[in-house]
Amino acid sequence: MRSCLGACLVFAAVAAALPASAQESLQASDCTGKPGIPKERQIEGCSKAIASGHFSGKELAAAYGFRGVAHANSGDIDHALPDFDEAIALDPDSAIGFFRRGKAWLVKKNNDRAIVDFDRAIELDPADALAYNSRAQAWYDKGDPDRAMADLDKAIDLDPNYAVARRNRGSVYQTRGDTDHAVADYDAAIRADPNLVKAWNSRGSVYGNKGDHDRAIADYDQAIKLDPNYVLAWTNRGNSYGKKEDYDHAIADLDQAIALDPAYAPAWFDRGVVHLAQKDYDHAIPDFDQAIRLQPGFAFAWANRGLAYLKKIDPDRAIADLDEAIRLNPKNATAFNSRGSYFALKKDYTRAIAEYSEALRINPDYAEALLRRGFARRLNGDKDGGDADVAAAKKINPGLVD
Repeated sequence: MRSCLGACLVFAAVAAALPASAQESLQASDCTGKPGIPKERQIEGCSKAIASGHFSGKELAAAYGFRGVAHANSGDIDHALPDFDEAIALDPDSAIGFFRRGKAWLVKKNNDRAIVDFDRAIELDPADALAYNSRAQAWYDKGDPDRAMADLDKAIDLDPNYAVARRNRGSVYQTRGDTDHAVADYDAAIRADPNLVKAWNSRGSVYGNKGDHDRAIADYDQAIKLDPNYVLAWTNRGNSYGKKEDYDHAIADLDQAIALDPAYAPAWFDRGVVHLAQKDYDHAIPDFDQAIRLQPGFAFAWANRGLAYLKKIDPDRAIADLDEAIRLNPKNATAFNSRGSYFALKKDYTRAIAEYSEALRINPDYAEALLRRGFARRLNGDKDGGDADVAAAKKINPGLVD
C-alpha cells in the first residue's frame, strides 16, 4: 500500500458559523475557500480582508483559515501553517481550525503534531468522521495500523457511506493480508462513490496479488477511465499484463506511466521486470539503473539488476548488486536465490546450497530456489538430497523442468 491512505492532501473549506453580514463581506472579497474561485484570487481577497481591520474574532479567524486553505491547496504548506495558527489563536474552540492544521502537519510528515491537532478536533467535535479518517492516516504513517484501524472503524460508524474511509480501511486490511475484508471494504467504497479512483485501483491490486489478473485489469481499466493521469493504475495494469505474459500491452502501459511521471521509480522497475522476462537484458538493465537512481534504497531493483547481469554472464557486476540488495533488505529471498546461482556458476556448490537454503528459510514455498538447491546438491555429490529437493519443488510447481 502506498503511503497515503486516502485523499489526504485535499483541505476542507468548511465555513465557520459566522453572522450573515460577515459571510457576505468575506464573499465579496473572494475570501470564501470555495473551489470555484481561483486560489490566487482567494489568497488576495483574504489578505485584503485581513488587512482591512473590519474583521475580528471568529470573522478574522475565518479569513485566516480560508487563506490557509488556499495556500495549502496550492501546495504552499509553509504559508498555510501560520494562517492556521492565527485562525486557532483567534477561535480556539473551532474544530475545523485544528482539523485543517492537522492536515497540514500530515503533508509535512509530522505525524505527532498532526495527531495532537486531530485529537483536539475530535474533542471539540466527536462526530467528525473526517477527523477520525485523517488521524488514521497519521497513525498508519507512524507504523501503527491497529490505531489506524480503530479510527477508521469509528469514522465508518459515524458515516457508513464514507467512501474514502471505507477504501482506507480496505487498505489496512490488505496490508494485514486479510484480502476478504479488504475487498468487502473496496466494494462498499465503490458503491458509495463509483468515481473513487483509488478504490478501483486498490481492489485491482488485491485481485492482482491473488493472481486474478483479468479482474485486476478490469478494475485498473475503470481507474484509468476515471483518471487518465493516474500513474499508479497505469503501472499496476502494466504489471498485471506482464504477469499474463502480454508483454506488448505491459510495455505500452509502463511507457505511459513513465511519460506521466518520469520520477516514479516503480514504473521503471516494472518495465525492467518485463524486459527481463523477455530475456531483453540490454533494455532491462537501463530501466533498473533508472529505478535505482531515483530510489537508491530500492532493494528489488538491485536484486533484479543483479539477476540481469547474471543472465548476461557478468558475474562480478551481478554479485555486487546482489550483495547490495541483501544489505538493503536481508529478507529478500529473490536476491539470495540469485546469489545462489552466482556461486553455482562459480562451481562453489557448498556456498550455493547455503544461499538457496537462506532463500527457502525466508520463503519455504519458493519452488525455484528449491529446484536450484536440488541441482546444486546433486553436483555437490548429494544425489538423494538433490532428488528430494527437485521432487518437492515440482510438487509446489508442477511446471518446473528437471
